[in-house]
Amino acid sequence: MSGTESVELLAAVRQFLREEVLPELDGFKAYTTRVAANALGIVARELEMGAGLAELDNQIASTLDLHEQAGPVTRQIALALRDGTMAHDQRILSYLRQRTLHSCAIDNPKYSGLHQARARWTLLE
Repeated sequence: MSGTESVELLAAVRQFLREEVLPELDGFKAYTTRVAANALGIVARELEMGAGLAELDNQIASTLDLHEQAGPVTRQIALALRDGTMAHDQRILSYLRQRTLHSCAIDNPKYSGLHQARARWTLLE
């Protein structure tokens, strides 16, 4: 099954939950159904945009000579910054901004902070 077909299936189930099931529910069941529908949206966006996030990580890992076996790139960078073994320069800042924007677009593209950050950080690059 291709990623596109998976995204389409997730969208169909999400639409069914929101349009057919949710109106019939109230209280906690309505809440959990909304949560489930939102989770399906996150999974669909992850399928569509996750490769871009992985590419960002691969690029910075290559630039900084980080190795996959040492754990997630974000963890390696966080620990190195904390320990003072890596300086926070423009390339690190740019990577962290891009990664944050990409992650937020996957998790919640309607988040107002995402739009504000895009506008602000574009001016800084």
